[in-house]
Amino acid sequence: MNTSALPHAEPVPGQGLTYRMVAPSRADTPRIVRDWVVSVLRGVGWPELEERARLCASEVVTNAYRHTDTPEIAVEVALVGDRVTVYVSDCAPERWPQADGGGLGAYATGGRGLALVAACADDWAAVAQGECVKVVWFSLVAPPGQSTATGATGVPVPPTKGSGMAARRKV
Repeated sequence: MNTSALPHAEPVPGQGLTYRMVAPSRADTPRIVRDWVVSVLRGVGWPELEERARLCASEVVTNAYRHTDTPEIAVEVALVGDRVTVYVSDCAPERWPQADGGGLGAYATGGRGLALVAACADDWAAVAQGECVKVVWFSLVAPPGQSTATGATGVPVPPTKGSGMAARRKV
């Protein structure tokens, strides 16, 4: 079916735009997700956030793939006001990410992913969502004068249905 003739639903003012995808936990999933996140940002006219979003999405999804046995990885991109927040969910709340690389030495070849996320994102955290889901999210703020098509303002609240705030947040 050709959907170009269908009317586009307008977002509710103040709620921003949200895009979701679910992918199998496979070695190619980080590449697919980072390309998808960049595509969303290009679509809304925020190319200046592409490289930081590409790096952060790649690192967070790679962690979900490599360090959990989750069968699927869910990704949500929320655009509210001048901020994009990417949520990456997996089914391994018992496996918490470690921003310090787990105490690896200076010459270690791994364990720097969340340090990169902390350096590149404007904010990030890892939270438990109930007993079965962990969400690692990061936010990027667009340059002044940029906002989503809805003109919404505000900071998205990470999905926290449960307790267990872990990892560091950059404020």
